[in-house]
Amino acid sequence: MSPEDFQQALALTKAALRDAFQADPELEHSLPKAGPGLQKAAEQLAAGNLVGPVFQIANAAHDLVAHHYLQADAERARLLLELAVRLYESNNSTGTFNRSLDSCRNHLDTLGLTPIQHAAAPDVVEVRSPDAAALYIAVPKQTTPTATRPVPDTEVTDGTEPDGPANWERFLEEWRSGAEGETPVRELIEGLGEQITGLLAQHAPAAAERLRPLIEQDLRLLGEHLDGVMVPLEDSLAIHQRAKDARRASSQATTLYAKGDTVVGPAALRTRWLTSALWNRCLRRHMHTNDHQTVTDVLGYLQVFQIENRHRNEQRELLLTVTEATTLLTVGELQPFDLKRLWFVHGWLRHAVGIQLHIGGPDPLEPSVARRHDRVRDPHDDRRSIHAEQWATHLLNQWVDKQEYWRSVAFILLILSGWKTDQLERLLEALYPTSPLANKARDFWHQQAMDMLAKTRTVRVVKNAWEPGVATASSSLSMRDRDDDFLQLPNRLLQGVVAELAPRSHGTVVQGALFADRPVPTFLASDNFGPVGILKIDEAGKVQREKENFDEFGELLHPYYRSSKCVVGTTTIPNSSNGERYQAILTSYVFRESDKPTTLRGWLCKSGDLIVKAAGADKQSDRGHADDEVLRDVMQEVFLKALGPWLSNASRTIGDLRGEYPALRPASFERTSYAPGKDAESELAHFQSQDVAETFGIEGGLPWRPPALGPLLENSGLGRSPLVTERDIEVTNPLWLVAHAADVQRPDEDTAPLIDWLLYDPQYGMTTRSYLTCVSHGDLHGENILATGPDDRSPALYIIDFETTHRGHICKDFARLESALWSRTFPWNAGQLAEIRTWFAGALHGEDLWTAHIPEDADPQVRRVLTCVTKLRSILRDCEQRNWPFGDLEYQWALLASLLPFARYRDHHSRGNRHLPFLLAADVADVLVTKARSAV
Repeated sequence: MSPEDFQQALALTKAALRDAFQADPELEHSLPKAGPGLQKAAEQLAAGNLVGPVFQIANAAHDLVAHHYLQADAERARLLLELAVRLYESNNSTGTFNRSLDSCRNHLDTLGLTPIQHAAAPDVVEVRSPDAAALYIAVPKQTTPTATRPVPDTEVTDGTEPDGPANWERFLEEWRSGAEGETPVRELIEGLGEQITGLLAQHAPAAAERLRPLIEQDLRLLGEHLDGVMVPLEDSLAIHQRAKDARRASSQATTLYAKGDTVVGPAALRTRWLTSALWNRCLRRHMHTNDHQTVTDVLGYLQVFQIENRHRNEQRELLLTVTEATTLLTVGELQPFDLKRLWFVHGWLRHAVGIQLHIGGPDPLEPSVARRHDRVRDPHDDRRSIHAEQWATHLLNQWVDKQEYWRSVAFILLILSGWKTDQLERLLEALYPTSPLANKARDFWHQQAMDMLAKTRTVRVVKNAWEPGVATASSSLSMRDRDDDFLQLPNRLLQGVVAELAPRSHGTVVQGALFADRPVPTFLASDNFGPVGILKIDEAGKVQREKENFDEFGELLHPYYRSSKCVVGTTTIPNSSNGERYQAILTSYVFRESDKPTTLRGWLCKSGDLIVKAAGADKQSDRGHADDEVLRDVMQEVFLKALGPWLSNASRTIGDLRGEYPALRPASFERTSYAPGKDAESELAHFQSQDVAETFGIEGGLPWRPPALGPLLENSGLGRSPLVTERDIEVTNPLWLVAHAADVQRPDEDTAPLIDWLLYDPQYGMTTRSYLTCVSHGDLHGENILATGPDDRSPALYIIDFETTHRGHICKDFARLESALWSRTFPWNAGQLAEIRTWFAGALHGEDLWTAHIPEDADPQVRRVLTCVTKLRSILRDCEQRNWPFGDLEYQWALLASLLPFARYRDHHSRGNRHLPFLLAADVADVLVTKARSAV
């Protein structure tokens, strides 16, 4: 043990002795040698003697446990006993202290804890048994001297009381026997709630929002629990005694609950901690320096949530929220001298940071497996795990040698310190003891965090559509899922991610307005000289796939149309809602300084006047034709130039076409690189969601069992849609066709011939079809094509997002973009929807599928989409081989599989834009079934 370790042991034992004497003055007669022994140890340490203090300090710690803490405070007894074991073992080569060690271990057995069997090496964290790790929580006592409450003859007089329902009920009875002029407690609870929520909102705003409903509920329970209690606000001694009683009862019951005792449940425990906080808050009018005691009670209140949910996977987000709030509140409100007095808060803080790093860190875990995971095994005995209080330093020491974790860990430390340098230093000081090795690790992480902090200050966020809405410097540690399937991404987290990937010179600006409708955070990154690339944050697996796909396929495209570089960040971002890891990816493009990129969708939605005026047309008919030509040229450039290298590299294969599309893919189909893990069963399940049920006005969502739309239209929101006509009652339910085509449901006797023909017919069947494949983008829609440049008639086009790029069916990108054009371009009104549906139904057969006529009187917005659709279909038709032309069914299946997902996506303008792709898919399904019926 180092001199610093001895000083720390001496200070801890002195504090324990002082608190014990204050709680029970009679102990001074029972332990006459303890004080002088510790004084002698201090003198020996000052003289450089590291042998004598072993005996003096360890004996005092042991005797304090035997005479007081074994009955008064089990957790403090544990700390003192383990300290004594370490001291005795550090100088026991001759066996001098064997009897003392046996006594310590017997006491630890009495407490139900397995004692340490060996001396920890210098600078190595202490270890405790897995059971201790599972049960331990440090608990406080409020030991500020006050007047003592008269003790009845039947009450224990050793400084503690046996905690139980009767004891707490006795406190309540005393508190209710108020005198005239005292204040009803109900008048004070609202102020307590405001203080608690104010503290959390100041230091951990995202956590405050998450915990607010729980706090409000507990405050209501507090009011009911303390009903009839009166408060002597002017009697400081009486209030102080109440605070001490409530703190002691809360801490004792919390200790028992942490060990598995359920006599006092979590709700009642939280009520006790709130009661203690209430009395300490009342005491502040007499003691203005008492705020730290109220904060301590709030931290105790949070500990109950932590204990209750520490092993529950389904409450992982709440566990991380509570531990984040615990850390931020501790380092934000308690000063260094407070932390020295409140020794137990150090334990809470270390435990909370350990949970953040171990369960929510760069390699996250489920709470149920955390305490026995290999990375928290005792380095000296792999049969045991280190105590959860030591997780943080143990992991930080490991990760010093793992460069891939540096930025992620530095980011976590910054978030947990509120992005403030003084709080960062306070946090690291609390985590690490004062020893050379500890200083080295602490300094390393301090430097890593400070470097990241400096870089984030150069990043400016203009618009973050995924910001949770809390305008403060502190925010949530991790992103979360919102109720609408979008991610929630705090600005601070975004800045930390961008700092790693941004250009090294100048400042960086990221703005997300361009991609605000995306569920995945996506931003245009710019520096002082203009836009430089697209930054996206997505699941780590998807990001890695995008990088691999860019390397394999993206570089086949002409450099003018694709990114020049694709870089993945090393920072790992945990999604606390599900434990998934996210990473950032920056794709750099050769933009010009004056470029203001928009998406192809945004370009299509621009006023036609911009394009028409540039074309020089005057008459209305000329304006329409000029617009048509511009749109056709852009579609041609998308497929024949931007995607030309992929499209031209086509080859023929024979296989089961169903595997190309998740909506048609049987669950038993072999795993593919495109949309792995998705199949018809998972797609159909999406249509049972609450969102789909509300959008279509059908309880339980859209069913797939009815073969026709009739039952779906009856008394439903879909049935009242202006899109629906009388003939739709008999139109095929597209989900029914998907379920049968993908083997989700076996067809009945009447429909079996139809399904068999569609699947197995030698000429038209899907399962043994000869079809063309090429490199497919996989998710080609208007937001994955950027348009920019000074000439609206001929914008420069850029292809982005290669996460789903693969070699697949040649029709896939065409059908995907067509489906997006129908549902994601304009917010259609009733007249436009009816016009689209009429045109679409007539453009599904024979030559009309490839060269459908556009009505002269078409609505201008509808006409723009029709022009794009007819052009892309004609380009696809020109890709066929002379001896193996496309059949109608091939593109119809592609359309069916591509339209359906857009009916469940939430990022649409209106319900009509959700109903449209579903009804268009129904039209396609009806054409397929009609053809099969005529064939059999």
